[in-house]
Amino acid sequence: MLPRRLLIEETELGEAMTQLRVDLEGVRLNSQAVSRLLRGQGIDLIAVTKACLGDPRVAQAMLDGGAQGLADTRNQNLRRLRDALPDAEIHRIYLAPKSGGFESCDICYVSSSEGVRAVARAGEIGHPRKIMFLLETGDLREGAPLEHLDDVVNAALQESRVEIEGIATNFACFVGRPEGLEHSVSTVVEAAQSLRRRGVDLPRVSAGNSSTLSLLVQGKKLPEEVTELRCGEAILLGQDAILLQAVPGCRQDVCRLRLEVVEEYTKIANGGAQRRLVLGAGSQDLGSGRLEFLSPGLREIGRSSDYTVVVATPGANGTLGDILEAIPGYGALVSAWTSPFVEVDFV
Repeated sequence: MLPRRLLIEETELGEAMTQLRVDLEGVRLNSQAVSRLLRGQGIDLIAVTKACLGDPRVAQAMLDGGAQGLADTRNQNLRRLRDALPDAEIHRIYLAPKSGGFESCDICYVSSSEGVRAVARAGEIGHPRKIMFLLETGDLREGAPLEHLDDVVNAALQESRVEIEGIATNFACFVGRPEGLEHSVSTVVEAAQSLRRRGVDLPRVSAGNSSTLSLLVQGKKLPEEVTELRCGEAILLGQDAILLQAVPGCRQDVCRLRLEVVEEYTKIANGGAQRRLVLGAGSQDLGSGRLEFLSPGLREIGRSSDYTVVVATPGANGTLGDILEAIPGYGALVSAWTSPFVEVDFV
């Protein structure tokens, strides 16, 4: 975090920074809306905090809104959550590395026999660590393929230092498409049923992330075996993560970017004159994530490492020195929150 602190000190001497403004009451209300939607089917919300670096203020707002637990991927974030919120159930959704050296939380996700043993080694003697098996169901990112699940389960059954808590999957974080979402849910549910028939005690089934909410928004009912979903994007941006549709009762403006216009000129491009605005943030601040400007008539046409170029239609707001507000997509939100060149301001 040192680079961020240094840049904030420079800002106090007069250098402007891009700002990410976060409405904590909006986070609570969105958590409440997502929780309400899930509770209608008897499902718990596990709130994902990785986009906000495990910020305890955001995490507390999520819990206040009805989240039953918190989930993150990075050791620093997990320690931050544990120190600030010692009574919260915390999930480590990043896979346990074979090399060890990771933060072992209330529940750790595993996808291999080596991962099971790594969690076991990290546990205290006499205090088994709870694990959830992570199953690959079509996203082709993390998770054990179905044909290898028994190997992981057998490793857990042979290890007294771990306690099986459930099974989980992830979808639409890599290549998963909307048409595969229901298959993903049914695959993890059928795997849970199969393990229970084997006599494996499996209390919990986590059927995915904010993308799975799109099924509920469409009025579909998830299988009764599903006990929870892990949601971050739906809380911070008020939308599902696959169709990008608003979740009922959620606000979409909880996180806003404020970007300064550092140049304004009419330039000849594509055979015509265009009024172009150059904003003081680029891919090192926003990644490749999308921006939706709140003022009409503004359209991004490109982004370099340190600038974003916007075309302004006649009559659109925006001139040199103005601050333009935009709603970030999830990729831009994550990049902005982790960039040392973006100031995070809570309101």
